[in-house]
Amino acid sequence: MERYMIVIPARNRAFTMKCDDGDSMKLETLQKLVGGYLETVPTVLAPEWAREKGVDSILLLVDEEGRMKGLKPNPTAAGMAGVDVNLGALVGPAIVAASRGDELIGFAKPVADTICAEWL
Repeated sequence: MERYMIVIPARNRAFTMKCDDGDSMKLETLQKLVGGYLETVPTVLAPEWAREKGVDSILLLVDEEGRMKGLKPNPTAAGMAGVDVNLGALVGPAIVAASRGDELIGFAKPVADTICAEWL
């Protein structure tokens, strides 16, 4: 099955991106998308949003040094994480992924589209 992750730029519309490494994306791809080393941030979405068994949670992946780099606030990602948008706690691009154990995986295309339509 083809899987997709959701990219949330700081200032533009979110979009889905096909995974480039089976069920997931290569670490290099994820780091390039966020602009640095990855940090995981929990979201307010229940694992059931993934519509498959074995998913533990739905996470945001962000640049762990984003604030030190002075990246722009990402109010859309902040809302998905349930943090105050005005605090600027989440900055720069973010990626939405599911976690299954220690593995980060993408979503089936209809699931990714539904998350985008409902949340982004």
